[in-house]
Amino acid sequence: MERSLPGTSDILRQRRQKETEDKIYGHMEEVVEGCRQHILNLYKKGQELDGNQLEDEISNHLTQNRNLSYTDRVNIARQIRNELAGYGPLQELMDNATVTDIVVTDYDKILYEQDGELIPATGITFRSKAHLRLFVERLCYLGRCKIDESTPSVSLTLPEGHRVAVSIPPLGDGVYLAIRKFVYIGNIDSMVPATFSAAGALFLKLAAKGRLNVMITGPMGAGKTTLIAVLGHEFDQLELPVLVEEVRECPLKHPYLRNYVARQPNIEGKGEIGIGTILKHALQTRATRILIAEVRDGAIFYLLRAMATGQSGMGTLHSETPLDTVRVQIPMLMGQSPEAAGMDQATRNLIISSAIDLIVQMGKEYDPATQTEKRVCTHISEVQISNGEPVETKDIFVRRGDEMVPTGYIPRRALEKMARRKISVPQQIFTISGRKGDH
Repeated sequence: MERSLPGTSDILRQRRQKETEDKIYGHMEEVVEGCRQHILNLYKKGQELDGNQLEDEISNHLTQNRNLSYTDRVNIARQIRNELAGYGPLQELMDNATVTDIVVTDYDKILYEQDGELIPATGITFRSKAHLRLFVERLCYLGRCKIDESTPSVSLTLPEGHRVAVSIPPLGDGVYLAIRKFVYIGNIDSMVPATFSAAGALFLKLAAKGRLNVMITGPMGAGKTTLIAVLGHEFDQLELPVLVEEVRECPLKHPYLRNYVARQPNIEGKGEIGIGTILKHALQTRATRILIAEVRDGAIFYLLRAMATGQSGMGTLHSETPLDTVRVQIPMLMGQSPEAAGMDQATRNLIISSAIDLIVQMGKEYDPATQTEKRVCTHISEVQISNGEPVETKDIFVRRGDEMVPTGYIPRRALEKMARRKISVPQQIFTISGRKGDH
């Protein structure tokens, strides 16, 4: 008996599948589009269909077309099911661990981000605009949300943790899709020397172990939320961290993590659960740390009040510099809280300075070697105690040129707090060229 070469059967099977697809889409496009629209309507009605049910539903729908043979019906049903299985045309990009983001601007216009660079996805397209629309409807179904003309944009998180933003007309001219993949994040050592110096990374590792209160700041896309997950590697395994997010995106892993996600109001304006409400609840749950990925409103008051009264915490927000954080951004957000709106600035300064120990300022720099932007830490700063006067910060590490260097300042307040948890920091990491740092 003649034996085929290894892999030959797979090649032949793929070739036959391609021939079947070409036949279906070349001669029966109108029928296929009608099936897609039928399934789209079922998704809109909230009907749940697993793989076999989906294939049966399509096959039954096709029996209305008497010009189709049984083989044609089976092939079309199976092909549409394959389109909707997994991530369809995007499966290859989703499986590639080096791809972090995928952006679709039309059925045949797809880009992905890899190593900080946007790259056109050659050879990867949806079959049509209708195919793309059906695909995003299915993503919305998996994310337990609905998208239609009355709610033309949604942000959702898929079961695997991937973050998705979708919009449809009339918000835009077409269907737009952006996927930020949920990826495993290593510890801070993996970010040396590109983002942190070895000394800066060591200090932040020990600061996390010592439960210092840290605000991570910077522009959009600078890696603020990612840094929470990175520092999470330093949490004790018997801690009880609570993570609060507007949309699930922080890839933090911990055996006892409780992850709360805010909920937007429905089309009747009901059912909203804001970050402030979640924070109030989280403070009653015996949490050892409260972590907030992106503070955008008055909810920051609850985090600051908790940290000022002994609760360990971390948060992220948009800010240009450490001083801008404590003097402009946080006071402005506190003003949006009913509890803090009537406070004078001196009281706000007292709360801010007693609550926050460190500010880690993230940023982005152009790397001429790779011709892409890379994420960097520009400052690690200690917040100084205020008696009501404007809050000051002192830089511990700063970025100069291509490296992060110590300033010579020794953060006594932070070190004393860490010492209470038996965390010792080697003093030489604060020195400049071997000289003893400032006191």
